Amino acid sequence: MRRCLYFAISCFSILNFAPSHPVLAQEQEKPAIAPIPRTINLTQEQRFIIKENLKDLHLPKASSNAPETIGDVVPQTIELHSLPTEAIRKVPQARSHLFFMKENNAIVLVSPSDRRVADVIR
Repeated sequence: MRRCLYFAISCFSILNFAPSHPVLAQEQEKPAIAPIPRTINLTQEQRFIIKENLKDLHLPKASSNAPETIGDVVPQTIELHSLPTEAIRKVPQARSHLFFMKENNAIVLVSPSDRRVADVIR
């Protein structure tokens, strides 16, 4: 009997504090934006090959706040470089991409047509 009484009081309390109007969360949310698809898909082995071919290059490095999210536009102030011939020979699908290196040693592959980040090799 006590259980029924506690249950009834709990239900009444919940109903008493419930909002008097329905919550319209979906109307207030922003529409989802699909992520920009990758323009290159590399295997771990291909990433390793590119990283090994670039590790001894002495190129200026972009600051740590340079973009590295796929789809982000790379500012004109960041100089882009072509991949070395050996890297292109071993990973031909990277031929059409440029790159820059960041201070944290991340290699950022960029689509030259729209200067968007295509992939990041860490």
